[in-house]
Order: sequence, then structure tokens, then C-alpha cells
Amino acid sequence: MSRIETLLSKFQTKPESVRYADLELILLHVGCEKINAKGSHVKFKNHKLRFDIVIPVHNGECKPFYKKQALKQIIKLLP
Repeated sequence: MSRIETLLSKFQTKPESVRYADLELILLHVGCEKINAKGSHVKFKNHKLRFDIVIPVHNGECKPFYKKQALKQIIKLLP
């Protein structure tokens, strides 16, 4: 199993345990494009999703709520 598959498996079982840097790798792996938004917010776009994923990042980390919201969108992108 590759590193990204391990991260994705860990993220699906316990999303709050994954660091933001790993979440970013997962989002890029499933086909999202990273766009820096205003201030501390980072936006991820994917043409398959109806809405963009916006995550506020402070000191290199984000709150568990945003990780859980991102997981809901990532599940839509998985085959």
C-alpha cells in the first residue's frame, strides 16, 4: 500500500488525526486544484464538485470540523 493510500485510509477512519499537510496531499491526489484565497484560507477546486472546498489554515493546522467537511467531499471524488 502506498503512502497516499495509507493516509487516505487513516483519514477515512479518523479524520481529526490527520495533519493539514497530509489533508492537502490527499486533496491533490483525488484531483483537486489548490488555490490560495484571501488571508489564511486555502481553496481547493474540482470540476466534479458543485462547491469549492475552503479551509482556513492557522499555524499550519486546521480545525477538525473542516477536516470532516473535506472528507465528505473527498468521498464523492473516490472511484
